[in-house]
Amino acid sequence: MFESCHSSQEAALLLQDQYGLPVQLLGGRPVVTTGSVLGALVMPPDLGHDVLEALNCSYPVPVIADPGERTWTFLVTPPSPNAPVDVRVRHRLAEHHVTVVPGGRHILLPTTDSDRGWHWAAEPTPGALTMPARSAVIDAVRRVTSLPATSR
Repeated sequence: MFESCHSSQEAALLLQDQYGLPVQLLGGRPVVTTGSVLGALVMPPDLGHDVLEALNCSYPVPVIADPGERTWTFLVTPPSPNAPVDVRVRHRLAEHHVTVVPGGRHILLPTTDSDRGWHWAAEPTPGALTMPARSAVIDAVRRVTSLPATSR
């Protein structure tokens, strides 16, 4: 996907054109900011694989991997109205190294197809970006880790 990009700005424009992401350049890196348009959950890749299977979505779920694939970041739709995740649920998720990214945080976007840089672990389909609900990803984590069901 990024083979024709020769700069971070070109990668940012490609991401914006391909998926309609509200991309910004921060320190020369393409990022999106969590908030009312999108949210994110970060987890270990092994768990991420299981969560992708458990989601069983009819569309490719956008998941970003860091260099070396130490973490996966799921892009999700935030709840409306926007509400924080219950503290008990956050603590249970943290036991499995899952973090719900709060609003106002920057998420680094892919700029390469190589696993040596930020890349898609699961690439979305070009067009309007389709993301699972934050609650759906939390429920999938709960199912694969046997976390008890509680309010999100």
